[in-house]
Amino acid sequence: MSIRRMITAYAFIMFFVVIAILGTASASLGGGMYTEVVGRQSTYTLSVATARGTIYDRNGKPLTNAEEKYIAAVVPNVESVSRLNAAAGRERREELRVALENGKPFLIEVNTPVHADGIETFRVYNRYAEHQPAANIIGYLENGETGADGIEKSFDSMLAASNGTIDVTFTIDALGNAISGAELLVDNTYQIADGGVVLTLDRDIQLALEKACASIEKGAAVVLDCKTGDILACASFPAVDPNNLDACLEDADAPFLNRALSAYAPGSVFKLFVAAAALEAGADYRESYECTGSIEVDGMEFACYDGKAHGEVNMHTALRKSCNGYFVELMEKLEPDRVLRMVHSLGFENPLSLAPGLSCTAGTLSSAQTLQNARARANFSFGQGETTVSPVQLAAAVNAIAAGGIYTPPRLVYGTADANLEIEKEDLNEGYKVMEPTTANRLRAYMESTARYGTGISGAPQNCTSGIKTGTAQTGVYAESGDEILNYWYAGYICDSDDAPAYTIVILEETAGESHTAVAFQKTGEALVDFI
Repeated sequence: MSIRRMITAYAFIMFFVVIAILGTASASLGGGMYTEVVGRQSTYTLSVATARGTIYDRNGKPLTNAEEKYIAAVVPNVESVSRLNAAAGRERREELRVALENGKPFLIEVNTPVHADGIETFRVYNRYAEHQPAANIIGYLENGETGADGIEKSFDSMLAASNGTIDVTFTIDALGNAISGAELLVDNTYQIADGGVVLTLDRDIQLALEKACASIEKGAAVVLDCKTGDILACASFPAVDPNNLDACLEDADAPFLNRALSAYAPGSVFKLFVAAAALEAGADYRESYECTGSIEVDGMEFACYDGKAHGEVNMHTALRKSCNGYFVELMEKLEPDRVLRMVHSLGFENPLSLAPGLSCTAGTLSSAQTLQNARARANFSFGQGETTVSPVQLAAAVNAIAAGGIYTPPRLVYGTADANLEIEKEDLNEGYKVMEPTTANRLRAYMESTARYGTGISGAPQNCTSGIKTGTAQTGVYAESGDEILNYWYAGYICDSDDAPAYTIVILEETAGESHTAVAFQKTGEALVDFI
């Protein structure tokens, strides 16, 4: 046999050996993540990547473009596929086998750079991490290029300003198959500029919050800096997956909904603000009320959350035990307008703009006219009826108590960064007085008592002082089991070593089963101590 024939036979045999080896695996790459662009008749162009500006946390840590990867553009032949076999991983052998049979140019993610004829490897950034922090705040892209939600949408033009690309053009035959040996034409303008948007979020605190709330399937969580009102962490559960939007569309739990910015009945947490209005009006916080477990108003019975009689309570013990009857009675002694002025000053029924086009839902409150009705006043007194607030709104209102009576609108955008990472900071939101320091301090004392001895004891962090108010709100919505879905809340703050409030925390859970808010608050608070 001639040498030429031997070489031809060997190549033929090796082709089928490679096919056989690759055919033993069954996992797929999922190549739909890459965009194919058909060029002229004799060429075929693949878009490898598109650059986009970075979103940073307050400390300059990237929240996007934080992870690198390698993408190989490939002319399929026995040699190129053989070289890719190890670099792409065993789980992608089936994809490689199919690509070899298909004969058309393709893209594939590889673990390391691959250098061979017919292969060009590029180092690019993953826009989003596999488990993207603050995913619902960051948002996602439409068609991989245009901001469609969250900060991506708010600052789309700025983030898209550096939209360089990597395009690879292949020479193909009349059947669309790549021609081996032909030069690959690379058009590479891809570059991630250092500039971008800087948020008030702290990446490490965000990750700690998400870890602490791992048991919450549907809900939200927020952490604020007590002194500035800045949003340090903000999470919605389930979180949107910006790497797999199709799966999110099919998820009945609506991961696209940012629950931290959506409105819910606050339940008994709202009692804090009724109490604040009463104290500001000069109400006697020592005056007692005999709780029998329920109270009748205009022919309707309003029960306490546990249906148990709390006995003789005053404002302190009523908050600690979360007695509904006390607050129904208290509301009867107050002018509705006075209470409405208090809660309006705390940001309720205000959309709270956080970034261009990104706002909290305004929520709802009963009107002064509606509150002329005795039943409406009773529901309003403990956060039911028409009252709805977002977790971010509620966090800001609780923060006013922690901050000594000063309300500061929450802030999400810290500033913008230029190419040298020089940050042009946004102005701090200006706070204003909503209650006397004596009122705030008294409510703080009541909340800290609730954490030690009351309804908040199971969620109190063990490594610091905390103030807590719990809430459970009926929704009128029922699960398939027939049980009513309830809004469970844990709201409060943790203190530094000097017992000064450092971080405000709000946890919300929507569930018809067991609540995990106490565990989430406790774990969040204990983790935050490391950041004080």
